[in-house]
Amino acid sequence: MNEHTLNELCDALSALRADIAIALPWDALHRWFGTVPLDLPHYAQINRQWALVWRQTGDRCPVPTVHLYLGADKLTLVRETTPDDPPAVDLTTLGQPT
Repeated sequence: MNEHTLNELCDALSALRADIAIALPWDALHRWFGTVPLDLPHYAQINRQWALVWRQTGDRCPVPTVHLYLGADKLTLVRETTPDDPPAVDLTTLGQPT
């Protein structure tokens, strides 16, 4: 992974810090890591970079665990929430008569 692609990965992981979930196209991941499919060490590298991105913000919360969802076109990353995140809303409760 060169410096440019590492910066792209870090930018994506910075978005994960702010947005709780992101979807990364497989073609971008394959370009960043230079391989199809990704191997276990690549996922480990994503996790290490995630920890670095989280710690660089100076947040005192422990590094949230990231869960992966392997879609056909995208890899979705969802991080555990922190006390600073807004609460989740159950979609079935929206639009229900009160």
